[in-house]
Amino acid sequence: MPAKHSSSSAQLTFDWSAKLSSSAEVPAPNPTDSLPLFDTVAQSESTVAVAMAMPGISGLVQALPWDFRTTFPEPLEEAIESGKLHEDDVEFENLRALHEEHANHALMLLSDLHAVMDARRAGVDPRTGAKPRTPKQQEALQKLFEQEPKRLEHAFEVLIDVYEEAFGAEAADAFRKAIRARHAGVEVISELPPTPTPLPTAVNQGVFGFEEDGAAVNPGLDEVRDILENVTDAIGEMPEGNERNSLLAKCAEDFGSQAIQELDRWSKLKTQADGAGRTEYDPGHPWHYYHEGDGAEPLPVAAIPARPTTLERLGIKVPKTPAKRQALFQKFLADQRRQLAEDEQRYKELIEWGAEALSEYDREIAYAGDDDLAWASAVALKFNHIGRGRGRVSTLEDALGLPNIQAEPAVLTDPWKPIP
Repeated sequence: MPAKHSSSSAQLTFDWSAKLSSSAEVPAPNPTDSLPLFDTVAQSESTVAVAMAMPGISGLVQALPWDFRTTFPEPLEEAIESGKLHEDDVEFENLRALHEEHANHALMLLSDLHAVMDARRAGVDPRTGAKPRTPKQQEALQKLFEQEPKRLEHAFEVLIDVYEEAFGAEAADAFRKAIRARHAGVEVISELPPTPTPLPTAVNQGVFGFEEDGAAVNPGLDEVRDILENVTDAIGEMPEGNERNSLLAKCAEDFGSQAIQELDRWSKLKTQADGAGRTEYDPGHPWHYYHEGDGAEPLPVAAIPARPTTLERLGIKVPKTPAKRQALFQKFLADQRRQLAEDEQRYKELIEWGAEALSEYDREIAYAGDDDLAWASAVALKFNHIGRGRGRVSTLEDALGLPNIQAEPAVLTDPWKPIP
């Protein structure tokens, strides 16, 4: 689909209208799924599956060929020849603007999808935050829960298909993983360090040398990578301190402070990612734990961070009267704390007991006897529930002026209650 092009790089965007109005058929859900369709993370690679983690947690770093923030794939020649992209789009700043626009659109779709998932789980209308009162309202809400998530998932896949037409299959696969990770709060870095553009002042001063004719050398991307290779290796081995800061400050004189901040960030996260081992799936995806995927160990329940949210995203209509507002927030908070305690307890059971904590239906029917996949799916589901639950609790505590202190999970009276 042709890109809308403007002389301003910030205005680059795709024309979605034709494709998003397509009547392409959306696959029907598998009737053997043991959990409600959009309260779980499907095993299909085509399904949008995301976690609810925050940056800085050990192991939650995704290393990809490009990070789509400082490094980008090159557009396909045929995409430019056919007019899908403009020839100016190969310029770095235009690539950055195009990817920012594309990523924002994708993240919005995932955010909307999870808002619907949360509303279904709570049994409320995602547009109002209220439970349906009449049979007609219940029927309409059920129809929305059946149609809206499929529409959002389809729109997300259409977006990735459009991206693939412009950048190729390998780039599209990496872009999908990067968007899922970013929505999860998982840090995304490129496998190679970012390659900054030298400052014009540094070039004019001859920092990078002079040509035979006396012209100042303006190094290209490959030359910059070679220039910074030793610096990258050095800061990767340096702890925080004056020596590291001094080296980074020297580089900033030639490449700019923002570019060197990105290099500093990449170095720290690359060390973290190498130490944790590379994973292909984020912690909210079943294949992060499945032996045919990453085979990773689940995080301790206390290490699962909150996913930030807002009162608007929770669908809460805030009363104008302070007393009513206080009472409403307290009710919501009590409900969310109770649900979070149940989710935390269930997660602990899955970690402690493995497949033995699952129902016979999950083990024998829904997953056709594959205990490992059934367990991995249950762990991923609860990881997502806990992250979202902690985000909701934190938001409500803020609204009530309470400190955000994560209390020990409540002891449930019936910890072996089957998952509905």
